[in-house]
Amino acid sequence: MIRRARTLAGVAAGTLALLAAGCAQETRSAEATARPTTDPVEVAVAAATVAAVERSVPLVGTFHANETVAIAAQIEARVAAFGPDMGDRVNEGDVLVRLDDADLQAAKREIEARLAKARADDARAQVLRGQGIMAAEEAEKTRTEAAVLAAQRDVLDVKIARTVIRAPFAGAIAERYTSVGAVVKTGETLYELVQDDPLKFRTPVPERFAGYLELGQSIRATVDAYPDRVFAGKITRINPTSETANRSITLEALVPNGDHFLRPGFFGKADLVYDQHGDAVVVPEKALTTFAGVTKVFVIADGKAEERIVRTGVAVGDRREIVDGVQRGEQVAVSNLERLEQGALVTVADAAP
Repeated sequence: MIRRARTLAGVAAGTLALLAAGCAQETRSAEATARPTTDPVEVAVAAATVAAVERSVPLVGTFHANETVAIAAQIEARVAAFGPDMGDRVNEGDVLVRLDDADLQAAKREIEARLAKARADDARAQVLRGQGIMAAEEAEKTRTEAAVLAAQRDVLDVKIARTVIRAPFAGAIAERYTSVGAVVKTGETLYELVQDDPLKFRTPVPERFAGYLELGQSIRATVDAYPDRVFAGKITRINPTSETANRSITLEALVPNGDHFLRPGFFGKADLVYDQHGDAVVVPEKALTTFAGVTKVFVIADGKAEERIVRTGVAVGDRREIVDGVQRGEQVAVSNLERLEQGALVTVADAAP
């Protein structure tokens, strides 16, 4: 009985010893797993510097003709001939339409004949008046008749001049609405003429940029038809009111179009340059990491990495403006970013230029 008890005690003691040894080993394994690595991460760094940047606002808008006019008939007459058609370019003063003026010319010849007789009668009347043979009232009547006929002749001259319709400015024909032989009425549109050099670029600008808007500022526009070309212009008009619907201010810029690549109605994208010589803190693009819309850098100081969330601005070559988050002169990591975390130990391998 005593022997059996001793045997059981020995087994129990051995079991306890094994359990203790297992617990100790698990504790050591857990400590080894929880212990952070102390090996520093080797990184290259670059200094945050200051560079001159050009600040601009992205815009979208539409090109409009500098001037658009509907050319209409000023008298009722038959179309005798027309010159240009849709797409043709015209200069100021070029003849667009000639209306039939045969009736007007005949009426003018009649008036001129009557005017010549009235003037002759007036000349004789003035001689007779001077001799006291003709009464002053009769002499004045002949003079008045001559003056009325001269005025009628002048009216006909104006109507005859209006049978020749000319371009009021240089431009291009957008539409022709008449044909030879058609009888047009007073006020009837014959042509639509557009002045397409320069063009007006109209665009809304968010009202938060109102303080930066000035006449004469530059814009650079592009259109889908010519993606590799940049069309420069200058602001000529700024609307004094703001649109309450979208909180924007409409501005207008004149864009030279001497080669006529641009067309009225084109949709365009543009940059409004409001600061050509701004100073900005910049870092290399490879110092930035972005995840879920958050951009950050790692600032290296005292052998450790500090994670900074930053707000970026414009690109300057292979560098990027840092609006907020990094100061001039601070060193940022540009390699092994995937191995860095807040507070990680680092060694500087090289200083990037």
